[in-house]
Amino acid sequence: MAGFELSVIIPKRVFTLEEAKHGEKLYEVRIILRDVPGALAKAAKVLADANVNIKTGSVFYVTGHPELGFWASFLDVSKATRSVHELEEELRRLDVVTDVTFEEPKPAPFETLHFPLLHGKTRAVIMPLGTVWALWDGLEKILLPSGLAAVHYDAGKRSGEHTATRLKEMYGLESTDLILALTQALKATGWGIAEARDIDFKELSGTIIIKECFEAVAWRKKSYRVCHWTRGFIAGAASVVFGKSVEAVEVRCLATGDEQCEFKIQTKI
Repeated sequence: MAGFELSVIIPKRVFTLEEAKHGEKLYEVRIILRDVPGALAKAAKVLADANVNIKTGSVFYVTGHPELGFWASFLDVSKATRSVHELEEELRRLDVVTDVTFEEPKPAPFETLHFPLLHGKTRAVIMPLGTVWALWDGLEKILLPSGLAAVHYDAGKRSGEHTATRLKEMYGLESTDLILALTQALKATGWGIAEARDIDFKELSGTIIIKECFEAVAWRKKSYRVCHWTRGFIAGAASVVFGKSVEAVEVRCLATGDEQCEFKIQTKI
């Protein structure tokens, strides 16, 4: 479209819950496909020819079966020219299809054909920011802001050390490559858009900028800086990168009205 520009930030909707528009009739389908060129196109053509609207989906290999992959999608069949049963039979007749499962997501349109959730090869869970806020708000009432800050910082530091060590060992990363991988991991998992500045390997110092930091967004508006888990994570990860223990201090915070969160890495708080 002429004159149309995409935003720099393009959200990725996790394939767990679909929004149904008025008049739509949703089904979820999981198709096991042979890993050959054109397999996905053949299956999609069956649905398109039947006037089925493919709303969203994902394609992955089947764990333990590298010769197979699966395509899972939410479909709107409200204007389909064939029944779901007929679609299933036609898909099964394709030489590239080994199995098909249709399921109507009721009472709510949750994705239920897959479990568990994996981040890479590691099991993961999804926690909406509203749930994160409710959890932390409850803990803050018990521990008070100062107590929660200490707990979050320590937990974040352990998490940062673990994540950086795993990336270092899995991909053989060191120095600036490890820092880049960590910033990529934060963005890929929805924690924020991170940027490392002025990293000094001799002085063990540097600055980390995080835009849309999930911790600040979850806390909403506060009169004090809130990203203690995040600064702990940065301290733990930086300690692995530098090979020596360092700490991190938050000097700007989105929750207090700053444009973004900013953290200083240093040897002592």
